[in-house]
Amino acid sequence: MMIRRNAFLAAAIAAAMPLSAAFAQDGGGDRQARREADRQALAAAKIDAAGAASAARTAGYGPVREVEWERGVWEVKTYDNQGRRVSLNIDPTSGAVTPRTH
Repeated sequence: MMIRRNAFLAAAIAAAMPLSAAFAQDGGGDRQARREADRQALAAAKIDAAGAASAARTAGYGPVREVEWERGVWEVKTYDNQGRRVSLNIDPTSGAVTPRTH
């Protein structure tokens, strides 16, 4: 009984291998295209990381803990006027500050 179960499992894995390789190639290509688009967006951004931090401070937020480029916008981790941690999106073109929703 154990031999049949192992043989069945081995056959199922062998049958799935070509499919997993095909999915990995598709996902990798899409991922690389997204990364390249993100690099281009970062290169075209009018506001850099320091400008994003400055925009958050100008909008009334406290000390900036972290600035990170995330999916086409600057993500700034800072504190609100109550001292609570908040994450903000900073538009890389206009500098508009919006609270980040998770």
